[in-house]
Amino acid sequence: MFYELFLRSFADGNGDGIGDFKGATGRLDYLMELGISGIWLLPIMKSPSYHGYTVSDFYSVNPVYGTLEDAREFLEQAHNRGIKVILDIPLNHTAITHPWFLKALEGDKKHREKYLWLEKSEWLKARRPWDAQEVWSKINGEYYYALFGPGSPDLNYETPDLWEEVKRILSFWLSIGFDGFRFDAAKHIFDFSKETGECEYQHERNISFWKEMTDYCRKLKPDIIFVSEVWDDPHVVDMYSSVFGIGFNFPLSYAIKENVLSLNPDKLAGALNHVMKKYFESERAYDYGTFLTNHDMTRLLSYMKDDEEKALLALSVLMTLPGVPFLYYGEELGMRGIYNEFANEAQLEPFPWYDMGYGPLQTEWKAQASNPPHSGLSYEVQSTKIDSYYSRFKKILSFRNRNRWLDSCRIQEIKADNGVLHIFLESDGETALFAHNFNREAVLLERRERAILINRELSETKNGILLGAMSSVLIK
Repeated sequence: MFYELFLRSFADGNGDGIGDFKGATGRLDYLMELGISGIWLLPIMKSPSYHGYTVSDFYSVNPVYGTLEDAREFLEQAHNRGIKVILDIPLNHTAITHPWFLKALEGDKKHREKYLWLEKSEWLKARRPWDAQEVWSKINGEYYYALFGPGSPDLNYETPDLWEEVKRILSFWLSIGFDGFRFDAAKHIFDFSKETGECEYQHERNISFWKEMTDYCRKLKPDIIFVSEVWDDPHVVDMYSSVFGIGFNFPLSYAIKENVLSLNPDKLAGALNHVMKKYFESERAYDYGTFLTNHDMTRLLSYMKDDEEKALLALSVLMTLPGVPFLYYGEELGMRGIYNEFANEAQLEPFPWYDMGYGPLQTEWKAQASNPPHSGLSYEVQSTKIDSYYSRFKKILSFRNRNRWLDSCRIQEIKADNGVLHIFLESDGETALFAHNFNREAVLLERRERAILINRELSETKNGILLGAMSSVLIK
C-alpha cells in the first residue's frame, strides 16, 4: 500500500515551517503504524513552484527540503522499515527558470532544440484537448509550446540528445537510492503534431520513448517500480501500463466516489465490471494502481459533502478490490480540500499533527483554511479515540494489510441486490464474498461459514448475518 506524500506539507525538521526530508524521516514510524509499505514522493527537485512540478534542476534537491544527504538518510531509514520509495518526476516540461530554457532564450542552438518553438502562425489556433486553453506562450517576442501553462515550457523529444539526458537523470536518482518512479503526464511526451498544427496524442511514439527508458532502468535495477499517470479511457491506459507495470485507474476512482455519493450500488456494479475487467482474467500484463483521490482531485470528505459514513464506505469498497492501493496523505484524518486547477493549494495543506495547529514537526507554510486548528481533525486528537474517523479508517487499512491476497486475486463476479454490492473474488482456488451495504438500515444476508467485519456493524442471528447500515463485511 502506497502513501502519496507531499514533503512540503508533511513534517518540518528544521523549524522553518516547510516540510522537509528530516521531518519526514522523523515521521516514518507513523507511516509504519498506518500500515504503509510504499511511499510515492511528489517532486523534490529544485523548482520555483510550491508543488514542484516545474523543475529548474533535475539533479538537485530543492533547498527547502534539505540536501541530497538528507534524501539518502530518508531513503535508508525507510528501507530499514521495509518501506519502498518511488519518486515523482515530471519529464514532459521544465520550469521557465531552468538553465536550458534561459540559454535557449539567449539563442543557444543546442538548448533551443530542447524546446518547441512556433514555426507557423496557424499553430496558434491549437488548444488543449481537455479545456480548450491556449498552448502557446510568448516571451521576448517568441512563442514557445507550453501545454500546462506559461511557466511550464514543454521539452521537444524530437531531439535525440534529450533521450540520453533523461537516462542520466533517471540513473542519478536511482543511485541516490530510490526504488522507482511515478511518471507524470506519461502520454504527453509527444502531444503536438507539426503536420496538423494541433494538440494530438501520439501514443505509439510515446510508448516507444517509455519502453526505451524503462528498459534502460531495469538493467540498472531489475526490481524497479514504475507507475504511470495516464488520465484516459481504459484502452489507452492499457497501452501504457503494459510498459510500466502499474497504471493508475482513474475511472475506478470516479466510479466508486460518484456511486457511493448517490448510494447507487447497482450503477457501481456495472461500472466496476467495466473498469476492473482486467481482473476477471487469470493473468494480467500489469496491475492497476487503485485510489480514491490524489493531489489533482478534491479530497474524499469534501467530495462526500462531509459524510464520514459515505467516505468510509468508499474506502471499504476500494480496499476490497484487487490492485495496488494508493492513499493520499491526510485522507486518513479526513482532511478537506476542494480542487481548483489554477490555485490548488486547498488540497495540499499542512498535515495537522496538533489540534492547535502548532508543535514539533508541524508545517506552517500556508494557512490551514480547509483544515483549521481546534476542529478535532488533528492526529493528536483522533489517535486517542477508538471511534474517531482516523481510527476507523486505519482499521480498514489494517484489514487490507492482513489480506494481501487481495492485491493479485481474480474477480469472479460483481453484482448488486437489495441495495447491497456483492464482490466475489477468487484466490488459490478459494472464493470469498465481500458485501457492502449501501442502505441506511441493516440488511439480512445468507449465513456462511465465517463473517469478518470490515467497517461499522455486524451481528449474527439464527436466520443469517445482519449487516449494519453503510457497513462492509467479508463472508467466507
